[in-house]
Amino acid sequence: MEIALLLLAIAGGLVAGGIAGNGLPMTDPPGFGKRLRTYLTTNVAETRRNHVFPELELPCFAQPPEVLLAHVEKAAQALTWESPTVDAETRRLRAVIVTPLLNFKDDIEIRLVPAAGCTELWVRSASRVGKGDLGANTRHILNLLQVLQQQS
Repeated sequence: MEIALLLLAIAGGLVAGGIAGNGLPMTDPPGFGKRLRTYLTTNVAETRRNHVFPELELPCFAQPPEVLLAHVEKAAQALTWESPTVDAETRRLRAVIVTPLLNFKDDIEIRLVPAAGCTELWVRSASRVGKGDLGANTRHILNLLQVLQQQS
């Protein structure tokens, strides 16, 4: 019984301090339990089709890949990502994100893929250490999407 209470207290502290502090949609589908479990046991977030988390559904932008890549570069600068490298030929950007808490380094890779009538934005953000990221990688992707929407 005491162990269960301790685990609930730890989870509550993580939600209050770390995960909720990321401003993640904790109560949105698929629900609090699935999200908490994911953020405590996964250190990668990525956009893809039919994602279980709606905010990570593969976004498609009306701009051609070259124009969107320029916007992604500006977003990386605005978000103060470190060491951004751009490959215009393959339409990729890679950068390092240093987390404010404990200065952990997360790697982010962005690929732009032409699709029917739009450009798909494939994003993968991964922590270099740890088994869980408390939702930090999801937050990196959401920050990027927010800046891109503000630029449009």
